[in-house]
Amino acid sequence: RSSLPEVGGEAAMYCEPDIPSIAAALETLLHDAELRHTLHEAGPPRAAAFTWQRTAALTVASYRKAIDRA
Repeated sequence: RSSLPEVGGEAAMYCEPDIPSIAAALETLLHDAELRHTLHEAGPPRAAAFTWQRTAALTVASYRKAIDRA
């Protein structure tokens, strides 16, 4: 749960990982058309930020930084 806000950002709805909280979040989405629309619109641009190319570049940068410290 701690990494989800970093990944989902403003394009996701968050809740506690228990049945009542999940049910309440789903009910909110069921009845709140504006929120559904907002999340629907925010999702693709947010997902586009997470590419394999970007992941590879950040991984290489991390390795280089670790090697420079050695």
